Amino acid sequence: MTAASDPATSADQPVGLLPADRCGVEVRDLSKRYGDTVALDRLSVSARPGEVLGVAGPNGAGKTTMIKILADEVAADSGEVLIDGEPWTPSIRARGIAVVHQEPQLFPNLTVAENLLVGRERRRVLIHGPNGDERALMEDLGIARFADHRLGSVPLAVQQRTEIARALADEPRILLFDEPNSALTEEESDDLFRRIHRLAESGHVVILVSHRLSELVAHTDRVAIVVDGRCTTVLDGAHLTEDRIARELVVGARGEGRSGASPAETDGGVLVALEGWAHGRGRFGGVELDVREREVVAVVGVEGSGARELVRSVAGFEGATGRLTVAGETGRAAARRTAYVSADRQMSLFPNLTVAENIVARLDREIASRAGVLRRGRAVALGQDARDRFGIKTGTVTAPIGSLSGGNQQKVAIAAAIVQRPAALVLEEPTRGVDVGSKAEIYGLLRRYADDGNAVLMFCTEDAEVFEAADRVHVVSRGSVSPAIRVGDHADVESLAGELARLEEHGARRPQPPIDGSAP
Repeated sequence: MTAASDPATSADQPVGLLPADRCGVEVRDLSKRYGDTVALDRLSVSARPGEVLGVAGPNGAGKTTMIKILADEVAADSGEVLIDGEPWTPSIRARGIAVVHQEPQLFPNLTVAENLLVGRERRRVLIHGPNGDERALMEDLGIARFADHRLGSVPLAVQQRTEIARALADEPRILLFDEPNSALTEEESDDLFRRIHRLAESGHVVILVSHRLSELVAHTDRVAIVVDGRCTTVLDGAHLTEDRIARELVVGARGEGRSGASPAETDGGVLVALEGWAHGRGRFGGVELDVREREVVAVVGVEGSGARELVRSVAGFEGATGRLTVAGETGRAAARRTAYVSADRQMSLFPNLTVAENIVARLDREIASRAGVLRRGRAVALGQDARDRFGIKTGTVTAPIGSLSGGNQQKVAIAAAIVQRPAALVLEEPTRGVDVGSKAEIYGLLRRYADDGNAVLMFCTEDAEVFEAADRVHVVSRGSVSPAIRVGDHADVESLAGELARLEEHGARRPQPPIDGSAP
C-alpha cells in the first residue's frame, strides 16, 4: 500500500517516511521482538517540525513500543532513528525528547513538586524548590494547590497533569504523547490539545498516539496507521476522516468470514443479565444488558469510557451496584459463576509454574485428595487433556509456562478459566499481543465454549475482533451503553467499524439515568 497522504513522497520511499530534509524524527526499519511476539516489524515513519503526527493502530500493533524506543526506555533489535538528521543517541534523548505516558511514570512516594524536579537537580544549585517558571507551569496546569501533596494521594488526573508538567518543564524539542488524556476530563483534554498545538506551531515535533479517532482527526496534521508492527499508510487532508482511519485499521483483517453465529441462531435463554448496573466510582451507570446461552457479546469503548470497567464488574473485579444475574444466581453467587481472563495474561498466569500447573491452579477437588494433598499425576493428566482440547502447542505440559509463545500462553490463560466450568466467561482483550494465527484459534475456542450452552462477554479494542468473534456488540460512550448491534447484519468489518466509530463519537445510545446521581 502506498502512502495516502503526501504527494511529495517518492514511489521508492518506504511508507510513512517523508524526504529526509523535511524530517525532525525519522524512524527507519525499526524491529523489536519480545520472545516469539513481534512488536515492531521494520517500522518506518517520520514526523516534521511544526506538525502533530498522529499514530493509530489496534492494541498490540507496536505503537507504544515505538514510543518507548524513542524515549530510550527499551532498545530496538534493529533499524535506526534520526533526530534532525543526526543518529539517535542517549545524549540527544536526554537534551531534547520528552514522553507523556498513558499511565504516569512518576514516583508516588514523592510530592507533586518533587516529581516535577526529580532528575534535574544538577541544574538547580542552591535552589531546593520550584523556581518561578516551574511554579507558573504548575499554576497553568492547575496542579499548584497539590504541590506539597504526595503524588500517590492525588487523583489520577492530577498525576497525569504532573507528568505533562514534567515533560514540558525541560522545553524539549520532541514531545511524545501516548494516550495522554485517558484520565482527563473533556475540558482538561481540550486544554491539553491547545498546548499541543502551541508546541507544534512553535516548531516542536509532536507525536500523538491515540485510540480516539475523533481526536486524531481534530488535532493532527497526518495520521500514521500501524498494524502488526508496520506503518501501512499515512493519511492527511481529505483522506483524514474517522471512517477512513477505521477502514485502514481493519484492512485485510476479515479472513475467511466470521466465526460468530448468526444472532437468529442464538435462541438460548438469558444467562447473564445486568439491571440498573452502576459503577462504584461512576465510570458507568444505569446499564441494562444481557448475554444469552450460546452467545458471544462484545463491549467496546475508548479508554475512560467505562467499557473496560463494565466487563470487569461482571466478574467481580470492579465494584458496582444494581442487579447481576448469572445462571439464575444473584449477588456474590453470580460472580462465582463466572471466570475471568485479564487483558494482561501475566495477571492470569503464574510465571513460576508449569503449563499443567497453570491450567489446574484454580481447581480444588479435581486435583487434591481428601486430605488436601496435591495429586500430581491427576494435575498432569488434566493439563494434557486441556492441551489437546485447546490446541496449546507444547511438547510437554510439565514445561515452564515461560517457554511458550505469547499466543499459547494466552490459550493457557483461557483454558485455566474454562476448566473451572463457569456459566459465563469474561475476558478483556482476549487476543491482545498475539499473532494472527493464534487470534483465529482463540476465536474458535470462544465459539466452541459458547456453543456448549455457555455465555461469553468480552471487552474489545479491535473492530476486527468484534467482527470475527461476536454475535452482538454494545458501545460504551461516557458511561452509557448503546443498544445491541447485531454483528451479523454487517457484510464486512469496514461497515461495522464505521458504525462503532459513529456511536463512540456521537454517543448515539438509549437514554441512561445519571451515574450515581451525578451529571452524565
